[in-house]
Amino acid sequence: MKMIKKMATLMLTVCLAVSCFSMLAYAADGRVMFTDPSTKAGETFEVKGVVERTAGAGFGKVEITMSYDTTMLKFVSGNGTTQAQAGTITYVGDASSEASNRHEFVMKFQALKQGITKIEITGVSIKSVSGATLSYTEGFSAITIAEGTQPVDTPIDVTPQEGATVEVNGDSYVIANAIPENEIPNGYAKKTLEYDMAEYPVVYNEDTGLTLAYLVSADHAGKFFMYVEEDATFAPFEQVDISDSVSIVLLSDVSDVVMPAEYEETTIVLNGQEFPAWKQEDEMNFCIVYAMNNKGETSLYQLDNEESTYQRFTAPEIEEEKTIHPFISALSDSLESHLDYVILGTGLGFLLFVIIIVILGVKLHNRNAELDEIYDEYGLDDEDEKTEDDIMLVVNDEEDEYEYEEDDEEEEESEPEDEPSEAELLIQEGMKEVFAEEAEVKSQAEDADYYDEEDGAEEIFGEFSMDFIDLDD
Repeated sequence: MKMIKKMATLMLTVCLAVSCFSMLAYAADGRVMFTDPSTKAGETFEVKGVVERTAGAGFGKVEITMSYDTTMLKFVSGNGTTQAQAGTITYVGDASSEASNRHEFVMKFQALKQGITKIEITGVSIKSVSGATLSYTEGFSAITIAEGTQPVDTPIDVTPQEGATVEVNGDSYVIANAIPENEIPNGYAKKTLEYDMAEYPVVYNEDTGLTLAYLVSADHAGKFFMYVEEDATFAPFEQVDISDSVSIVLLSDVSDVVMPAEYEETTIVLNGQEFPAWKQEDEMNFCIVYAMNNKGETSLYQLDNEESTYQRFTAPEIEEEKTIHPFISALSDSLESHLDYVILGTGLGFLLFVIIIVILGVKLHNRNAELDEIYDEYGLDDEDEKTEDDIMLVVNDEEDEYEYEEDDEEEEESEPEDEPSEAELLIQEGMKEVFAEEAEVKSQAEDADYYDEEDGAEEIFGEFSMDFIDLDD
């Protein structure tokens, strides 16, 4: 009997414990789960992450931070997943447009050595469609790695060499003296680079003309960087496959890019590398990057941050601005800063212009009235075809007490007289002789004091009459 009671008590305790576990397990709004793949050392494999809502419907933004063992795994790529530093990756997605309560994402890793390892969640933030924070239970991925036949990369132990330290975006790196074979991108071949009086192994692509050097950080994490031969510097390198046959390399040098004013400059981070970008204020999920494809052609590409896809982009044409003289530019700025005064001055100027027009109109009206009076006073009208000069001449003649003369009479007076006849010329010559003789006689008589003007004149003209009496014959 006692034994039966003990067994009943034990069964009751187990049932209560199971009930409590269920309540705790389903108290959260959802759960985050991962697949547990098996692979071989040196191979690349996928890990699928699943976000599932168990209470309620739908969710919005998803952000999950994960950690992994860098001695066992190497992160390769992932849609929406970036690597801030070796051993830490973050997935960011938006499931608000999805109708189901299940959201998936995929990550790629390379197995480095045989053993068992985990990918664990270090932070999670999941929102509902309305933006409320949801609670989720966190799972992990258990990965089993068997012995493989492919070469396995291990972190390169770099011994710092004098002159081999370089700086990229404020971080210090050392140029590696060895390059992992399986990390060399497709299309690149090994060569050597002379840098700071030493030679280092690099890889070179003949189609794009890009040279890559393998740089190692202080925590022994290595990756490729682009070598800029023009100024012997290094820039971030990130190659993205956008199709089976096309890949692009994001570029940091954007000095040749001119974007319209509505695109503001920003940056994006891909696998821990920072690159310049542009975006419009109302397009937060899209940005523009500058990249080179595997043919060596540079172009702008539009990046969809939500789906991590790239598409060739053509920037809108920019209207050429005319060169403005500094004085004109300064004057324009001054007018703009004193716009109220400019408007007031313009209004006063327009009012003054109207007043001047009115005054001139009144003067013109009065002058026309005076001209009408002159027409009436001197009997001039349109039929007489008098010009204004003729009218003004009449007015001036009246003021200076001169008579008005017609243009035809002036022309008659200006005509030359007829030339004298031969008889008239003889008379004129005779008269000249007579007057000259009279003047001489008068002078002699005055000297003798007995000259009689009338007798002398008769005597002289009597002789003149006798000499020329037969002139007409």
